[in-house]
Amino acid sequence: MMPFKLSIQPAPVQFLLTVRGPLAAKDIEAGRVAHNQAAGTDEGVALARSFGDLSHAVFVPVEPAKSGAGELLIIDYWNSADGMMSFFADPRVQGAPVLFRDKEAVLWAGTPGMPRFGLPAPMGKNERWVGLARGPVVSRESAEKILTESLRKSVNSVRAKGLLSREWYFRAGPPGEKPSLEALGVDVWFDAEGMKEVYNDPAEMAGFDGLFAGPPALSVWRKPAGAWVEW
Repeated sequence: MMPFKLSIQPAPVQFLLTVRGPLAAKDIEAGRVAHNQAAGTDEGVALARSFGDLSHAVFVPVEPAKSGAGELLIIDYWNSADGMMSFFADPRVQGAPVLFRDKEAVLWAGTPGMPRFGLPAPMGKNERWVGLARGPVVSRESAEKILTESLRKSVNSVRAKGLLSREWYFRAGPPGEKPSLEALGVDVWFDAEGMKEVYNDPAEMAGFDGLFAGPPALSVWRKPAGAWVEW
C-alpha cells in the first residue's frame, strides 16, 4: 500500500469589500427595492460573479433608524482586486440605480499571520449578526501575534456562545504603497445574546489589549427584514 501523502497548497487570495453608508431611499423597504434593482438582478449577479465576486451579503444596524431608511452595510468577498475594479468600472454597473446617499467603500486583504476561524452553523440557527472592530494597530506583526493568541485562548468559549466566524484584515492599498496599519475584525454570530455576553465581558475583551493604537470604531449589525438578494 502506498503511504498517504498530504499536499498543502497555498490558500487562494481572498479580499473583503465593505460598503457602508446611509441609503438614499425614504425607508428601508424602498432601500430593499433599490438594492435588488441595483445589485440583485440575474444579469447583475452573473456579471459580478464573472469578475470574481464570491459572496454578497447585506446588514443594517441593530438599532433601527429614527428616521429615513438608515444605514446599510454590504460585505462582499472577492478573489480578484483587479476584477473588482473592472466590475465597478463597467458601464452597466455605473448606470445602476443609486443605492446610497453617501458611502465609504474599502477593500481589505488578509495576511498569512492573521487568524481566520469559521465553523458551520448548528441546525436551526439561521439568524445572523455581525460585529465589526476597526482602527489603526500598533504594528502588523504585533497585531498578528495578539489576534492569534486571543483566538487560541477564547475559541472554545466564543464558539459555545454563538460565534460562526472571526476574520481579521488590513486595509489594502495600491502596489508599492506602504502597508496600511488600519485593521478590520469581522465576527459573524448566530446567537445575539451570546454575542452581547462576549462583547460585554471584560475578561473576553482583555485578549485584545495592546492591539489598537487608539480607540477602535465598534459596531453591531443584523440582517434586514424582507427579501434582499444575496449570494
